[in-house]
Amino acid sequence: MALDELARGLSDLSRVGLTPELAEKLGIRDADVTRGRLMAQLDDDKAHLGVYLLACYVVDDTDFWGDGEIYWWSIPALVDGDGKVTRDPLGALLTGMPPHKVGSLEWMTNLSLAAPPLLAMIPPDDSIASCVIRLAVYDDDEKPADLPASITAGLEAYAGISKGPHDGPENIITPVRDAIWQRLQADQDDILIDQDLVLRRGESVNFHRGMLGSIVNAMARVYYFVQDESKTERFGPVNLHKGQIETVRFKHKLEGGGRLALFARGATVTCSAFGELDTDMPFMNKIIDSHHESALSDGFNVAGTGPAKFVAYYTRP
Repeated sequence: MALDELARGLSDLSRVGLTPELAEKLGIRDADVTRGRLMAQLDDDKAHLGVYLLACYVVDDTDFWGDGEIYWWSIPALVDGDGKVTRDPLGALLTGMPPHKVGSLEWMTNLSLAAPPLLAMIPPDDSIASCVIRLAVYDDDEKPADLPASITAGLEAYAGISKGPHDGPENIITPVRDAIWQRLQADQDDILIDQDLVLRRGESVNFHRGMLGSIVNAMARVYYFVQDESKTERFGPVNLHKGQIETVRFKHKLEGGGRLALFARGATVTCSAFGELDTDMPFMNKIIDSHHESALSDGFNVAGTGPAKFVAYYTRP
């Protein structure tokens, strides 16, 4: 994502649950100021890493009659090498989406592959050791969940936390989660997922950069992508039908050491170079072998076996 677009997203006052008063308390400024702040964080060889929610597959919506009403929310926290956290709205605020009707063994179609929700923004700062995101997916029961008002309650709790530093991410996540939970009256709802996604600074792959990942249990499967905001390119998303073939190409040639991430939802998608994507295994990550650069220089083909959506990401080395 271009820095200008990223700044507009982080300064957007129309984000779910955000009010002008909360924006003032949290120090959220206009796009120009936000862009300046992001530029000040840039490093010569490192870029911001965005963590995006790509998709959710509901295994069991818990409703005996009809489809479930599924909603989700998330809370991010950045942790330094000493285990300390600070309140940092520039690292992305808590977010979520209202209840959406979806049945068991179905994809949530309100999640856009073209514009996936931003869960967290990891700055190019060597002091950051991990990014912790509390991700919750619930099936709405009883009184309809007012997700925007609940996110507002969470933001009010977040704004009331001192900047810090605090010992551990739970000192930010717990009070915010409690505020959201109480406003939602979530004790009436069924938990599909409610756990922390932890991305760590690794020796070779920082924070899962350029790769897809998942949180999976017996109730739901959530898929996310960690995008290098400077070096990641996207192909698609494209709609595929039975027998349709598309050639996947990026602006830059695939190089040895680059990372390729593929994702599809719907019918099985076959990839000439890498295999199949289906509901049980809808994504794959590949590190390009330098010996295969010439074979991939003109791209590679993917084919649909039925209605499906496909997206691919390439992150240069």
